Amino acid sequence: MNVSFEQIDAVNGMLTVELKREDFTSDVNKGVAAMGVRHPLKGFRPGKAPKNLLMKFYGPSVTADVIDRMVGKAVYDYIRDNKLQVLGEPLPNEDNKVDIMKDEEMTFKYDLGLAPAVELKLNKRINVPYYNIEVTDQMVDDAIAHDRKRLGTLVDGEVSDKESMLRGSMIELDEQGNDKADGIKVERTLISPRYMADDDEAAKFVGVKVGDTFVFNPHKANNGNIAELASMLNVDRAQADVKSDFRVTIEEIKVNKEAEMNEEFFKGVLGVETEVKDEAAFREAVRDMIARANIPESNYRFTVDAQRILTDKAGDLQLPEEFLKRFLKLRREQDNKENTEVTDEEAQSMFKQLRWQLVKDHLAQELGIKVEQEDIDTAAFIFAQQQLSQYGIYNAPEDLVRQQAERFMQDERAREAIHEHAIDNKFYSAVRESVKVNEKSISVEDFRKLYEKDEQ
Repeated sequence: MNVSFEQIDAVNGMLTVELKREDFTSDVNKGVAAMGVRHPLKGFRPGKAPKNLLMKFYGPSVTADVIDRMVGKAVYDYIRDNKLQVLGEPLPNEDNKVDIMKDEEMTFKYDLGLAPAVELKLNKRINVPYYNIEVTDQMVDDAIAHDRKRLGTLVDGEVSDKESMLRGSMIELDEQGNDKADGIKVERTLISPRYMADDDEAAKFVGVKVGDTFVFNPHKANNGNIAELASMLNVDRAQADVKSDFRVTIEEIKVNKEAEMNEEFFKGVLGVETEVKDEAAFREAVRDMIARANIPESNYRFTVDAQRILTDKAGDLQLPEEFLKRFLKLRREQDNKENTEVTDEEAQSMFKQLRWQLVKDHLAQELGIKVEQEDIDTAAFIFAQQQLSQYGIYNAPEDLVRQQAERFMQDERAREAIHEHAIDNKFYSAVRESVKVNEKSISVEDFRKLYEKDEQ
């Protein structure tokens, strides 16, 4: 067996593997004999069938397997031993024409996509912006209003609003709008317009008083959700798919009374250990909390700008574009995708991502990035903090955050995502240390416009 490499141009190459039948005859004979033992031919005991008969039945498939393993190993060994930087996987050349059962000498050619060399080095002459999102008085007001509702209490109300919780009795109606004789009757069911899927049905429960009676459609209000219907109608799921109108009579209205601006409220928002005693100090603490909650957004934007700037600084990285499009098309065929064609838009997106991955891998090696368990634990903690902040919990106790992080680490997909976050966190932290970071204050509106500009 002989393996040779030809570099066609800067980013394309070809590996050629030359085989002679004597290179694999022994392995084929052993494989055929083993098949005769594991799968004896009809009329023969295991391992007792004539060799020529076994070769007739099993020779082609065994020969193909032996050659495939031998050639594949030769290709990958050559790439590894010669440190060829390849993209994707070697692809059989479309001109390969071999008869594995007849040819005494065989030639297998494989097309290779070669990775371009990246020569970028980080220094303080490279400028990357870092945007600090300004916290306005309105943002503080909105956050406090949200928390006053969140930590408020339900009290009896005279008139309902969309946030109210109502109780009422319901009677199923027939097609003429009369009480259905054998229809569903519900006593004191719980109704919340806030969670209704249909706005028109939800609006019927806004501005009503105790004693008001009107017609609504539970199926429409809940968008046919069987679980919601079963709960509202107090029936089993099997009986809940009811599309009739109902007459409802409001018996009780509970409205949300906002929390008072006092020390109990301050502790509910900032944590029991807070020493904040007055509204002015509380507003400043909320402002600081919002600013800290915005840091992940600023950090992410830094990664977007760093990726764009560093890719540009790396120069025009030539890629084996036709090879990569062919590689992606074959992958789709192997995955039995209905549409295997690669559009120009898809190709350009793939090339953009690949160029950045090449730059990132090069820089990670230059920067000596290594992820330790401590980095993963930190990433999990940050990930948990971000998840909790999405639910309005901006200042969760450390124990709660760590419990949430541990739950995430028990989920395989979340664990993989956290590991990627750990790598990115360490990489971009090293980048920030190595380039000049231009910090800028920016309004949240202008911050959003940065992404709109990206799309344009």
